[in-house]
Amino acid sequence: MLLKKKNKSGSNFHYLLFISLFLLQFYLLSSFGSVNAQVRTDISVQEAHDMINDKTTYPDLLVLDVRTIEEYNTNHLYDAILIPVAELGGRLAELALYNDTEIIVYCKSGSRSLQASNTLVANNFSKVFNMLGGIDAWINAGYDYWINENATSIAFTLPTFIISIVGITFVIILFVKRKRKLIMSSQR
Repeated sequence: MLLKKKNKSGSNFHYLLFISLFLLQFYLLSSFGSVNAQVRTDISVQEAHDMINDKTTYPDLLVLDVRTIEEYNTNHLYDAILIPVAELGGRLAELALYNDTEIIVYCKSGSRSLQASNTLVANNFSKVFNMLGGIDAWINAGYDYWINENATSIAFTLPTFIISIVGITFVIILFVKRKRKLIMSSQR
């Protein structure tokens, strides 16, 4: 009777391949449960206010203002980072440290912050909070915000313009009269 010798190297290869595939499958299935779901959460200004003031629960919270620089310079939330929504796609690298951190996004009334929040979620930011109503709702709720007093402007209405012209004309007339008086007195 002839005994056939089994090729152990071939069966070891199949055994290792089977174990490797099993471990890979196990890893892929188990990782689905641990991946953070990337969603945008809409929150009220009250919820945003509570999050901003809760430094224990949200120690690394980022407040992102997506309005224009002119709007930001007029008023904004304390410690807010400005990245206008039009620039957000090109400046995502600046926010990379906040990928797994809570980010509250706001604008003037809520439409641009919704767009910006969706952009962040689409780029793997996992804890994005869209503040409904924007800074207008925040101010109407009576919460504190920062005003840049240097950004206030004078509204030049017609009466203001006329009074300014009359005042400037009056100063010029007084200057000319005084100059004439000095010239006349020096000629005597």
